[in-house]
Amino acid sequence: MKNLIDQYLQSLGVNEPQISLAWLQSLLTAHLARYPFSSANVILKHDLSLEPEALLKRLVEQRRGGYCFEHNKVVFLVLKQLGFDVRPLIGRVMLNGNPDNGRSHRLTLLTLQNKQYLIDAGFGVMNPRQIIALDTNQPQPDVRYQYSVESDNRGGMMVMATNRDEAVTLYRFDFAEYVESDCNIGHFYSHQAPEAAFVNHLVVSRILDNRRYLVRNLTYFDYDDQAGQERAVDISDATMLYQLLTTQFNLQLTEQDAATLFSHQKAKLSQQQK
Repeated sequence: MKNLIDQYLQSLGVNEPQISLAWLQSLLTAHLARYPFSSANVILKHDLSLEPEALLKRLVEQRRGGYCFEHNKVVFLVLKQLGFDVRPLIGRVMLNGNPDNGRSHRLTLLTLQNKQYLIDAGFGVMNPRQIIALDTNQPQPDVRYQYSVESDNRGGMMVMATNRDEAVTLYRFDFAEYVESDCNIGHFYSHQAPEAAFVNHLVVSRILDNRRYLVRNLTYFDYDDQAGQERAVDISDATMLYQLLTTQFNLQLTEQDAATLFSHQKAKLSQQQK
């Protein structure tokens, strides 16, 4: 596994590992830019093992993307190998406003110099670009949003994203003990349950310093966060989808994969219109 971790670090182009927040931030920034969030593997019914070597090969070597249980496990494995004090947490996604959603979001708790932080590399297009400090309730600025951590009044905390146009609760979490078997259960639901979001929706995103890209079903979104502008374009056919996924999102897949994804989403859209 060490060779795969070395390959991962080399692919990010980050400096020699250092036990510092600045170095960790450079890793997160590079990871978000290089390795896209994607539900494509779920729809294509690929084997999504979370065994470390299989996971690293899929995400790093094959560059097939993944979602939180994949991205954040890779980051966790790398940081653990490098000697950081990290452990997994599992939160409840609240993008639909429901605080009682099941635990379906893996993230990483970092303790560094007696302070605690959240490291998240797997929340899709709303993923914070920076590491979130937990010792303050002051807003932590990003390009498009300010992020803050507040009490959820239920013994845990919630992560908020706000700007002058909107306020969104991303997820809530607590500091209970979570182990890999807990993550495996959430992962299984997320890619196997018939009603799970990623089984039904194509979601692919990539985050750069000032820009974010998103495919949501058969619409492509380009967010210029520096200028505060966004553009939405309908994806007209499988060829357009293939070109977007392999260029704008750096995913490695075949034209047949793209055709399968396009047909899947077309069928879902037709079902919704009935």
